[in-house]
Amino acid sequence: MVLAVLALAAAAPRLSPRATPSTSRVGAPPRLLSSSVFDSAGWAPLQASLDALPVFAVANAEGQPLTFSLPAEGGARAIFYVDVRAAKAALAAAEAELPSLGVDLLAAGLGSAYRLAGEGKALLVPGEAELRAAGAPEGAQPMGQETPLFACLQMSREEEGGAVLPLFLSYDDCAAAVAIASAADAPEEPLEIAGLSLSSVVEQLASLDDPSSAAYSFVAPSASLKHIEAYVGKGVYWRPAERVLEARRVRRTWGKACTGGPPSEAYVGKGVALVSGDPQLARATAARYATWRH
Repeated sequence: MVLAVLALAAAAPRLSPRATPSTSRVGAPPRLLSSSVFDSAGWAPLQASLDALPVFAVANAEGQPLTFSLPAEGGARAIFYVDVRAAKAALAAAEAELPSLGVDLLAAGLGSAYRLAGEGKALLVPGEAELRAAGAPEGAQPMGQETPLFACLQMSREEEGGAVLPLFLSYDDCAAAVAIASAADAPEEPLEIAGLSLSSVVEQLASLDDPSSAAYSFVAPSASLKHIEAYVGKGVYWRPAERVLEARRVRRTWGKACTGGPPSEAYVGKGVALVSGDPQLARATAARYATWRH
């Protein structure tokens, strides 16, 4: 299979899904990518793939993410959490400290949040469990750390166009998939998990004219998808992150359309289109919701 990330993964630490993670660090401070990455021909389709994965920010009643003063990072930035559990903890803290703001969680696409982080306008915060699995020491603070990805190079899944290598944002999801594959196929050697850095994968895939020619598929954390499904019909809104920072007020569009039960593809697509103004993103997200529900 043609896979651009194989060379990257070959040198990455291997982690057993049942063993204590290696001490090799993947969770290091993020590298600032040059603007050429975002200007490359491969970035737009790659961002579209990443934008199908939700990240979360604490936002006020106007739908604007709260910004935090981070002297070590060069000033105030919006914070996008990869782990929805960390985002919920940040939301609870904001509700306690700033009850008058009417704060809530806002979901945005990973691709646009990643670009904002690369431009110094936001911070992308990985989950603590993922940092530990990637080799960061116990107690390492996620703020300002590299975002890890996880993959098993001996494992693939069938999608349209053939077999692809899944790249997981959640270590637990990757380990669960490896356990299922091991039980089904009984491999002679244990399947191993490789830790990769998101920035390295982005840099390599963005260098391709067509990143889809690399047989990979990003996998959103199951906890994030469950959170979004639970809130569809209760006022959830989803926007590209660059529009999040510029918007004044967003009408919550799914409340009337999707009440009492799972969303239909039409309503999910309609909700995304109304909020993002991007019908293509709407159709892609609607199709993914249909897949996730089954």
